[in-house]
Amino acid sequence: MKIALEATTKIGSRAARVLLAERSVEAIGLIGRRSTSGDPRVSTITNLAGWDVVVSDDPEHIERRYRQASDHGIPFVVPSGEAVVPHPDIPFVVGANPSFGLAASVAANECSHNDTPLEALIGWTEPGRRLRRGHPLAFPQPIGSLWAHAGANVWPQAPHAVQFLAAPVEGTWAGLTVRVTAATPEGVEVRTLGVADDGAFLEGIALAAAVLAAGTGAYPIGINYPTAAFREYLEGALRAGLDVATFVERR
Repeated sequence: MKIALEATTKIGSRAARVLLAERSVEAIGLIGRRSTSGDPRVSTITNLAGWDVVVSDDPEHIERRYRQASDHGIPFVVPSGEAVVPHPDIPFVVGANPSFGLAASVAANECSHNDTPLEALIGWTEPGRRLRRGHPLAFPQPIGSLWAHAGANVWPQAPHAVQFLAAPVEGTWAGLTVRVTAATPEGVEVRTLGVADDGAFLEGIALAAAVLAAGTGAYPIGINYPTAAFREYLEGALRAGLDVATFVERR
């Protein structure tokens, strides 16, 4: 797989490191930027011809990069959750970030294992001062318990009722939590899945996993969130080092 990457922030830089650890990546072309990695697979490029997937962490130039990717018929991936192109003619993956990507895909994968999910909750942390009231959320240590407020709908195509919660927290750590309640032959089962890790690392994984999935043709033409190919997306994230804790409760 040959990846054209526009890295203007630490998100793109982290994603590049994640992608270089993936065996299927043959080359990474940095758009308009000189490589300092020392890896022979990394080069500077000015033309997208011949590349398999394009990714950009620059929110200011999404439309321009989209047009370039479209001219060459190449899938385009961005971490922003905003679909700035209404009717794309290439696979356009938006929301390749921890909430729309990792948390929502973990929830989608968990719900897919149950014929009768009763309810689901998706929670994540965001930078900010801790709340003193709200909805209680529990994350793996060292984050622990936080108060949360209503969050954005990070799984727009969810087939079941889902509650979305965002918990402000200070520091470099970030967390994700998913709780799925389902009816099973043995009774009601509640599965809680949690992630706590360096925030920049999770941002890099979230973006890189979508790039890997898009590069293998997992997403169709049009606007896609990572959940449109959640299995392929999660496979890439887990290979990149995503560590998910699981707790099961039966009632």
